[in-house]
Amino acid sequence: MSNRPEENSRPSRGFIAQLRAYGPFRDPDGLFFGVAKGLAEHFGWSTGLVRLVLVLSAIFLFFWPTCALYLAAAILMSPAPRDGLDRQEERDLWLQVQLDPAAALEGLERRSQAVEKRVRRLEDYVTSRDFSWTRRLKT
Repeated sequence: MSNRPEENSRPSRGFIAQLRAYGPFRDPDGLFFGVAKGLAEHFGWSTGLVRLVLVLSAIFLFFWPTCALYLAAAILMSPAPRDGLDRQEERDLWLQVQLDPAAALEGLERRSQAVEKRVRRLEDYVTSRDFSWTRRLKT
């Protein structure tokens, strides 16, 4: 199962926001920041091969540029979403948090206020006289 949503459902955001939201993602179980493992999983390559290319590039070609690119990738890449994102609502919320955390927080606040209103109405009904009489008559 892929963690990436449909390609045509991408909102128009900046390149960095797109990268952070749709991948590749850093793997939290990777060795150094999980960059190589995340790139390998995203492109379907062998993790060992990606690590080997990075090490050989650092040793034989350009040590400092390779290290700088690796650290830049570690900063730009989001951590991979956890496997607990089974429902579409959970995946959508995770994606929204990656793209626009402030809007995601506002949405959660609105949802919590709606739930709070429903709980208040339920509490009002349960503590009302009508509920007390209805419960007495049913027993």
